[in-house]
Amino acid sequence: MSEFHAGRISYLGPRGETGREWFEMVPFVGGGGRTLRAFCEMDEVGISRDVTLALDAASRPIDGYVRVVQHGAVSGSTLFMVGPGVVELEGTTRDHGRVSQRKPVPGMLPYLGLHPLVGDALAATWRGTDAPGEFRTLHGITNSHSPNGELGLLAMPSHIEVAYVGEETVEVQAGRFDTRRYALRWNPAWPPADLWVHGPLALFVLLRWSMIDTRYELVELRTTR
Repeated sequence: MSEFHAGRISYLGPRGETGREWFEMVPFVGGGGRTLRAFCEMDEVGISRDVTLALDAASRPIDGYVRVVQHGAVSGSTLFMVGPGVVELEGTTRDHGRVSQRKPVPGMLPYLGLHPLVGDALAATWRGTDAPGEFRTLHGITNSHSPNGELGLLAMPSHIEVAYVGEETVEVQAGRFDTRRYALRWNPAWPPADLWVHGPLALFVLLRWSMIDTRYELVELRTTR
């Protein structure tokens, strides 16, 4: 029987909590995939982000929706539709107005980066656990190349270098978890982030990124069948 996960992630800077992310991971009735929902708040930059991703049984995106609000105004609201060899976007953004895009991709898109942490963790399902320490490039589509995910808000190619590091037991506020550790590099000029995930669906547990002196920690988790 499939499991339903719901929880909260805390964004923790040198002076305490700077944001938070509530999420749900809901299996499709009858199996074969799941819906991933997240609502993110970033206090210092005045951003909230509302994301829904539909994923197939291999954790690849079927479609996705994201709305970004900054300082009380909608910066962008977009829908991504994924098909064999193509990603289409429909939406409205503050900087570009009404937008419609069609992006060719090779085969089925493996990753759609809309900037919630529970979505970032999906890079682990693609990378797997062979060849520890070896970086491989995950070619996907993102709505923003900025670290806070508030700029651009269109369909743009993304290239994430991902390395499997090893297995570790990690203790966070939500409990003690057996995890797989990965290194993620979103930009060659940026230092990699360290990511810890739990279970076959890559449930987010912890991320540390020296570039912004912040760690992201799972602080609440509820799992039901």
